[in-house]
Amino acid sequence: MKKKIIYTVMIAAMSMLLSGCGSNSKKDPITPTPPPATNGYAFKNVTSNLNITAYEKYKIEFQLTQNDFAVPGAPVAMKVFDQHLGSVESNSVVTDENGKGSFSYTPPAVFPETGTLSIVYTDGNISIEAPITLKFNLDESSDGRATTLSIVYESTEYDVKRGMIGHYHVHAVDRKSNLPTVGIPVKFTLVNGVKEFNGEKLQISKGSIYNTDPVTFIDNSINYAMQTKVISGDNLIIFPSEGKTDSSYLGGWNIKSVSDNLTFSGMYSNLIDTTNLTYIIGNEERLLGGDNGEVGSLVIAHVEIVDDITDADGYAYFDIVFDPKLAGHTVSVEAHGDENGRRIGVAQKIGLRWDKISAPSVTTPNSGSIEKVRMAIFIELENGGSEYLIDVNLAPNSFTVEKSPHCSLNEAQSNFNTGAYGHVLIAVNTDGNTTSTGGVDECTVKWSGGMSSLYYEY
Repeated sequence: MKKKIIYTVMIAAMSMLLSGCGSNSKKDPITPTPPPATNGYAFKNVTSNLNITAYEKYKIEFQLTQNDFAVPGAPVAMKVFDQHLGSVESNSVVTDENGKGSFSYTPPAVFPETGTLSIVYTDGNISIEAPITLKFNLDESSDGRATTLSIVYESTEYDVKRGMIGHYHVHAVDRKSNLPTVGIPVKFTLVNGVKEFNGEKLQISKGSIYNTDPVTFIDNSINYAMQTKVISGDNLIIFPSEGKTDSSYLGGWNIKSVSDNLTFSGMYSNLIDTTNLTYIIGNEERLLGGDNGEVGSLVIAHVEIVDDITDADGYAYFDIVFDPKLAGHTVSVEAHGDENGRRIGVAQKIGLRWDKISAPSVTTPNSGSIEKVRMAIFIELENGGSEYLIDVNLAPNSFTVEKSPHCSLNEAQSNFNTGAYGHVLIAVNTDGNTTSTGGVDECTVKWSGGMSSLYYEY
């Protein structure tokens, strides 16, 4: 009897061992081991492998059980994952009466090769987890969806009635830098007059955007309603910065409401909750030359649409029309497209281009002292008129002083800002040698001119 029992146990153990080894048949599929149960809890019917072939929403399904019975009304979370793997509409779902639930997943604009997500259920000290393997098929014919926009300057012309007109285009490409298969609608806005907070125009790594309804924007250092002059209708532009380059939030947002935080118009399926964003807020108007009690001039720059649907080559076109006084000044421009509910944005800081910015040379006596001279900087218009270039900082190395070695630029005592009247103050070191044998009577200050000599304002 004893031998029979031992024999039976050995047969059972051998059967378990063989079953654990699986089949030798090449035709038999290999079934992955299900996630382990904890205290009777288990995930079943999980979408454990997801083959991503297109830019569309995918459903990740599961069922939560305990001792093989459905667990209804249980919160199941999507474990936090890197945004380069995409996004989910909600980070947590509640199981239905059958213990079932699902997450709506959207892949990223640029496909990686693989990735893993995990769903988690926690009950006190008990926690179970199930992985979802993502396989991105880069070779499928799903390319052609626009994922990236770029802004390119073309030229500027002057119109007596309209002012300066800068011509620009936006170019859309897919994730492989190929042309999109279909045209997408694109919107364009700019910020000319910037609203400063705490003395700063550009708010560096301070903003946070949240995919709520409506979209919410928070800056913990500012109460927008109490501490700023931000109003509904102003534009907020988010710039790319280190580690913050997703096109779902880059570019412009129209401010819908203002309280301690902001809300935006528009809802998008791919928007990712993101913190520490660099941004700017403003509108089309600004006051030039209004410092130190001066009245100043109200000047406007605005966008005019030429073609806001990308063509067969991926191009859309717009103009920036601006007051001639704004030539050489800094504005922030943005474009954002809507690709079937997915947002694609781009932002860029630019100088309003005009090539005819110059200054006549000025002279000063070679007195042996530090001489200071004012130099006027002009925006030349094609009708023969001109405007002063005001409130712009010029590069010190764009100025030269002749003749060396008797005359030289004194940067420390110069003021390279054109101020309210369009003049810079240039200090010149002079040695006083005016003899006829090698000396000079006067020194000449020249400016090389052009857009490359102008600094951005922020």
